[in-house]
Amino acid sequence: MAPKREAKSPSSKPIRSSKMNMLLRWELEGEVQLSRRLRGIGDQLKDWRPAFRRATNELKSTFSNDVFQTQGTAVGAKKWAPLKPQYLAQKRKRGFSGGTLVATGQMKNSFQTIVKSDLGAVWNSIYYFKYHQSNRPRRKLPRRIIMRLGNNQRQLIIRIFQETFFQKVLKR
Repeated sequence: MAPKREAKSPSSKPIRSSKMNMLLRWELEGEVQLSRRLRGIGDQLKDWRPAFRRATNELKSTFSNDVFQTQGTAVGAKKWAPLKPQYLAQKRKRGFSGGTLVATGQMKNSFQTIVKSDLGAVWNSIYYFKYHQSNRPRRKLPRRIIMRLGNNQRQLIIRIFQETFFQKVLKR
């Protein structure tokens, strides 16, 4: 999920004034979750690191804590399918909790972030994360959405960027 900065006008000609347009865009699995165009942004607003840092930290916390506690509903996803009784018994026999998607805690603790002046990204680095998150057809493993921008997350990101915008504009 990475916002992208737009440096061209709608006609695809470079912008020549000191003002620039910015496209705030968040995607998950190629699906646009949030898109807002900010017009007439001055040069003083080129560095969005504080907003991206705050937004990615909030999302990382939501994905690694709230989503697991609510079994996906914290991001507006359908509640995760329950574990099959045989698998639940096998987990308990091996000493793990009965929690869905939590055996060792590796996936929960593998969310990473990167922040640059015009980009913020959150991802999970554990190799098997993709099998739970993927929207591809499946036969055995039910889809359990972990990363998604629900309404609360969208509103939070918009608020963070609005607050940052007004802080920077009022400093002038």
